[in-house]
Amino acid sequence: MSDSQFLEWVNRRSRLPLAVKGHTFVRRDDNIIAVDGGKFVYEEAFQLVRLLNSRSPLAQINASLMISERNGTLRLVVVALIAIIFVVVLLLARR
Repeated sequence: MSDSQFLEWVNRRSRLPLAVKGHTFVRRDDNIIAVDGGKFVYEEAFQLVRLLNSRSPLAQINASLMISERNGTLRLVVVALIAIIFVVVLLLARR
């Protein structure tokens, strides 16, 4: 999907979801676009589309991390990693 196709989708004011590189974009209110459940303003969503369509894998990872942060997935991953590290430290301390 190109930048112009995203702009066309936004300007049509369509309620139909838009898929970009495995992520779902849905228009909510005036300036709010939900991406996989996380809320972004128009400018941020446009930047996400540009990052996801980039040839750079780091830009694509950055966009995925931004989406995960907004929809709460990243927080759950961090809490799970902390719990795993805690259990490993506890097991090593018992030896």
